[in-house]
Amino acid sequence: MEHKERILAKAEELFMRYGIRSITMDDIARELAISKKTIYQYFQDKDALVEQVADRHFRQDETQICKISEHTENAIDEVILMSQHVKNRLKGVNPSVFFDLQRYHPKTWALWQEHKRNFIIAQVRRNLEQGVSEGLYRPDLHIEALAILRVAEIEMSFDIQLFPPDKFDLVSLQMTFLEHFIRGIVTSKGLEVLEKTLQKYEKVFNFSNISIFNPL
Repeated sequence: MEHKERILAKAEELFMRYGIRSITMDDIARELAISKKTIYQYFQDKDALVEQVADRHFRQDETQICKISEHTENAIDEVILMSQHVKNRLKGVNPSVFFDLQRYHPKTWALWQEHKRNFIIAQVRRNLEQGVSEGLYRPDLHIEALAILRVAEIEMSFDIQLFPPDKFDLVSLQMTFLEHFIRGIVTSKGLEVLEKTLQKYEKVFNFSNISIFNPL
């Protein structure tokens, strides 16, 4: 299993950096200094490799997100900590990854849709409900619609037709969308908590000022 894990880790690194379509099995074998035959001992073809890389990525994400959620003070605290998780995960990611999945790897795209529907939207929904109950988010929110909207914003940032990589930074886009979203749903109490929480984490995350939403 050690060989398989190394292959999965390296494949994910290369896919994220250069896009999925542009990376071949030969590239992965060369980077790992192993034969292509060794890779095929664990994966039938590139499609199977992509699917397992994605499954591993989603499971790791679920574990990390659940850990973050367990150690937050309130809904806004969770959003800020999650934003740092997103920043770290997206550093150096090629936006074409999303397009490559959708066009060339339908089974893995279906896996993403399942992960989005069963985990990500559910997490956003839970945070919204928590924020409303804490008096930090407006009580008149259409929670289900906003949970879907928030995830749609995440997906939209990967659209290279709307946001060409030579003009838009993926992480900066994500933070811009998040700022627009969170400031549109907080109450006056929530806004105060947001600013205080940003100040609390200012030194921890090395913010240039009290906003987590600045471009890197």
